[in-house]
Amino acid sequence: MKIVCNAPAKVIISGEHAVVYGHPALVAAVNVYSKVSVEAFDEIGAHEIFSEKYGFAKMIGRAFSGPSQLKPFARIIDVFRDSEGFKGRLRVRISSEIPPASGMGSSASLSVALANALLKLVYDKPSDEKVFSLAMEGERVAHVNPSGVDVAAALWGGLILFVKDKGVERLEAGQGVFLLADSGLERNTKDMIMKVASLKDREPDLFNIIMASVSNITLRISRLLQTDIAEAGRLMTLNHLLLSLMGVSNSRLDSLVWASISAGAYGAKLTGGGGGGCVLALVDEKSLGAVEEALHNLDAPTMVLRMVEKGVYSEELE
Repeated sequence: MKIVCNAPAKVIISGEHAVVYGHPALVAAVNVYSKVSVEAFDEIGAHEIFSEKYGFAKMIGRAFSGPSQLKPFARIIDVFRDSEGFKGRLRVRISSEIPPASGMGSSASLSVALANALLKLVYDKPSDEKVFSLAMEGERVAHVNPSGVDVAAALWGGLILFVKDKGVERLEAGQGVFLLADSGLERNTKDMIMKVASLKDREPDLFNIIMASVSNITLRISRLLQTDIAEAGRLMTLNHLLLSLMGVSNSRLDSLVWASISAGAYGAKLTGGGGGGCVLALVDEKSLGAVEEALHNLDAPTMVLRMVEKGVYSEELE
């Protein structure tokens, strides 16, 4: 039996870092995808994981042999076997269009696609709760203490307002086009999370002011994307300034933000953990070319992103 599933990437429009402390994050699933195929064999043997990017891994019992980047997916397979009593052998192939370490939720998208594919071996339509729970097992290996927002976006798609441990509010998709610019700097989300935690310890009053402001901005953008994208863009830029106060921006990210706005973007901000990675600009079709050119002049590769309403889905196999 073979199951193939695809799951979208995501971008955080507002609320990164604040989401870790129980504040809302506004997240959009976008038109870049990962793909996972799972073949199940009614026989005993080693489970195999193939990745176009990272290579090959093998699992025999609890023993894992292969690249460390594939350990999150081995964890998902382990938990699936235990929870569902699966006794056969698995061959898993993973591939992704999503740039790794870009803040677009590459690992979560793959985890959701894999979790959904595995559960479809047992259930015709796995519950969202089961898929979410199983995918989070992989995310905990990849990110230690994930909020779950990336998994939620890959699972449900669309535009969502996410609050950790409280749930998801699905919203009507907004107007405008998102342009993602790669700073070329590697990021380390764990380091950035620790930097924000340090600010909380050193300057609790300032930290609380910033968190309250980010929360308010996130809620306002969530309503304005459908009605006033110019104001939504200005608030995205304000969110970037607050992220700078948290200490997770730098001169390279700032330069991409201001270049985007100068070329006609409604607003721009870093997206994801910060310290590197990508900048997200909100544009319309008329200004898209000019903003792309301005970013290319700063040696920042770009990607045009559009929101997608559909989350993880299965391919029809002949």
